[in-house]
Amino acid sequence: MAFKEREKPFRLLVMESLVNRMTLSRDDRNKYANWVKGYNGEVQFDSITEQLKCESIVLNDLYLTVRGKKFQIDTLLITAKCLYIYEVKNFEGEYYYENEKMYYERTKKEVFDPLYQIKNAESALRQLVDQMGYNLAIKKQIVFLNRDFALFQAPRNSGILLPGMLKSHFSMVNGISETLNQNHYRFAEEIKPMHMEDFSLHNVPYYRKELLKKGVTCFDCGSFIDCFTKKETCTCQYCGKKEVVSQTIMRHVQEYKRLFPNERITVSAICEWCDNQLSVRRIKYIFN
Repeated sequence: MAFKEREKPFRLLVMESLVNRMTLSRDDRNKYANWVKGYNGEVQFDSITEQLKCESIVLNDLYLTVRGKKFQIDTLLITAKCLYIYEVKNFEGEYYYENEKMYYERTKKEVFDPLYQIKNAESALRQLVDQMGYNLAIKKQIVFLNRDFALFQAPRNSGILLPGMLKSHFSMVNGISETLNQNHYRFAEEIKPMHMEDFSLHNVPYYRKELLKKGVTCFDCGSFIDCFTKKETCTCQYCGKKEVVSQTIMRHVQEYKRLFPNERITVSAICEWCDNQLSVRRIKYIFN
């Protein structure tokens, strides 16, 4: 188990609600699909680091600041040899480098270069480690997970790991025989609480309560449950998944709080948010 588990990004949770409750533009739907794809890639990478045999500490999804500058690390792996920072990408298709810039082969258009992103993260982490009073070596790695990804003319010794290189890389990591010392554990204990939750809604489309569809949604497929049960569990008529009603109510409370952080959480507000599918009496009972 990772010392710091990965959580679904706040803006992705908001977008999940908006996808179900309003009509998004094609650009916003594509943006959402890319966010989901990226998050799924990070979760896939977590399944790899969970299988590490060497003595190590894994911290996922760190959002840190140093000297007023914010930076993000997908995965920080602490080993006796060094700190590995991994930037995980779930790109698909053919890409190439030309004149120190990255391009998508199909469109020939320049894309955001993850090398630039991880160089900034490496520099910021180095400053933070120094500020914390530690002397720890740092290695950066960009991980491309998707088997349908190809990259041409990549700069050498840049830390890029293509899908076919992951096995040998982690065999090398597992070959680290040295054990962690107290400094490593102390560093992990100190940097973990430095993580800040990112509640920004950058690139999330504008929304208002009046524009969003009200109702009870399925926790699995997101469909609206039209025929709501009076029993202790409810069943989605589309995917067949079941959920305890108390969990359904609290899930919609969390969704309401996430979308409208300045609104008061009241029985009537949640009842309206659920389009009166749930009785006031039942919501009040769960609240109590």
